[in-house]
Amino acid sequence: MSRALLIRAVGGLAVMLAAWWALRPLPGLTELSGAERGADLRSSQSTVEPAVDAPDGAMMVALDESVFHAPLWLAPPPPPAPTPEPPKPAPLPPLKLQLLAIVRVPAAETDEASYRAMLYDPDTDTIIEVAAGQTIGDRTVVGVTQHEITLKDRAGTRTLSLRADAPGTSPGAGPRSANGGGA
Repeated sequence: MSRALLIRAVGGLAVMLAAWWALRPLPGLTELSGAERGADLRSSQSTVEPAVDAPDGAMMVALDESVFHAPLWLAPPPPPAPTPEPPKPAPLPPLKLQLLAIVRVPAAETDEASYRAMLYDPDTDTIIEVAAGQTIGDRTVVGVTQHEITLKDRAGTRTLSLRADAPGTSPGAGPRSANGGGA
């Protein structure tokens, strides 16, 4: 016999032994009786039968396949939709009032003076005189000082000031010499 033929014979014998070992019936399993052969295995899951080869009354229980139907992974619910932001209010038109002057009004009972502002309103083409606490349209005058007026509206607080380069707008101000001289 040639060497190749011997190797083929031994290999074939090894494959046949492996197939016999893999396909042989397991010890302890019984074959179903004739009535149960045609029946569905799921219907007989709750039956308990004694095993033929089982030692001392050991019982064999049918496999419960329902445990394998459980979901392995569940996706988390989607996050809630974000609430839409309320629409922003329309921006206010620019402040058209122009500060013309601030007038000092002496108080009769005390030495303290109060200030009133003279404003020009180009929309109505009028000059308005206001003091702290009064309103101009939807704006409230918060305060009037010697050099500025503060107005408050829904957009915030705005300040109108007298021009710093105009003569007489600050104490001691006036025309200065070209060399920066003062007193």
